[in-house]
Amino acid sequence: MAEKKSSIYKVAVASTDGENVDQHYGRTDRFYVYRVDDDVGYDFVEMRKVQSVCMGGSHSVSKMMESVLGLSDCRYVVASRIGDGASSCLRRHGIVAVESPGTVDDAILKVWKYNQIQNLF
Repeated sequence: MAEKKSSIYKVAVASTDGENVDQHYGRTDRFYVYRVDDDVGYDFVEMRKVQSVCMGGSHSVSKMMESVLGLSDCRYVVASRIGDGASSCLRRHGIVAVESPGTVDDAILKVWKYNQIQNLF
C-alpha cells in the first residue's frame, strides 16, 4: 500500500494583526499568509498588502480580479465575512472561501479539518 503524501497548501487570512480573523474580504488591506502541512502544522509565511476592493457595498470587477489573482497561490482564503461575488470569483479560480471570525488558530484548524474531509474523496 502506498504511503499517503503530505498535503501542503497556503491559507490567506484577512486580519489586522495576524492573530484574529477580523476583516471583511473586500475591506481588508492585508492578508496574512500561512503555509499549512497537514502532517506537521502551520507557519506564517508573509503579510501581503492589498488594495481594498469594497466601494461602499459594491466592487470593481477589475479590482476583484486583481485581488483574487494576488492570492492565486493560496488554496483557501479566510475572512470574517466574504460576499457572494468575492466567494464566487475565488471559487472560479480554485480558491475555497471560508467565513470564520475568531482566532487565526481556530480558523486554520477548521480549514485543516475541511481539507482532511476533502482528501477522503
